[in-house]
Amino acid sequence: MTVKIKGHAKQVVERFKIMLDDGQTEAIGDEHFSELETLIEAALGVVYSQAEHDFAKELEELAHRLRKKSSSISKD
Repeated sequence: MTVKIKGHAKQVVERFKIMLDDGQTEAIGDEHFSELETLIEAALGVVYSQAEHDFAKELEELAHRLRKKSSSISKD
């Protein structure tokens, strides 16, 4: 997933650059655009990680309900 996150971050920075005029782009400079890309990568990584964690919790809860339901069916 890291490759997709890096790709998305790069796209966001490139789209941001398009919104700026040449003077603004030069004033910000490549180093700061690189830092912005890194910040975006980090933010996307956190969001992706949290989404995975939430999904895993949902799967655990579903598995628990299924086990509980199957054990009550077995007793009937």
